Amino acid sequence: MEELDFQGLLDHFTEKGFLKGEQVILGHFGTVQTLLSLIFEKPVNVRLTDQKEQEGAIIRSVNLMCEDTIVAYATTYIPKERNRPEVLFDISAGKLGLGQIVVTHQIPNKRNLINLGRNKVAFWRTYTIEGPQLFLDINEYFPREPFEAIGWLKEAKLG
Repeated sequence: MEELDFQGLLDHFTEKGFLKGEQVILGHFGTVQTLLSLIFEKPVNVRLTDQKEQEGAIIRSVNLMCEDTIVAYATTYIPKERNRPEVLFDISAGKLGLGQIVVTHQIPNKRNLINLGRNKVAFWRTYTIEGPQLFLDINEYFPREPFEAIGWLKEAKLG
């Protein structure tokens, strides 16, 4: 399912019963940190929880934090040979979110949605960000509780 297949994405959301709030988050391909900051009306920051090199790749895990609350978890697979040095440098520094790194270096890119899902506890997606000397394979997991606490996840009312 590619980013620009909007009708396919909308059909999938309807078929699987995704809530409007889930659709906004899972269908958004800008910086997740900015979107979550707008939703929570407070800054959401990236907290690096683990980063290791393994077999020519960096595996990076972060929590996206709104004050003391985790509003998302993300794990990214970053093959070193497919990414430019300045991107790898910023990833290694661990200070910026991946979307911020891509924007900072003004790298043209496309985002491809690979998978998405939901259950009673969370909703999630897997996607790639690809561009010239750029490849990030990202898994994001959004626990429901913080979104429900602010009224973001509600059934849409018809009529």
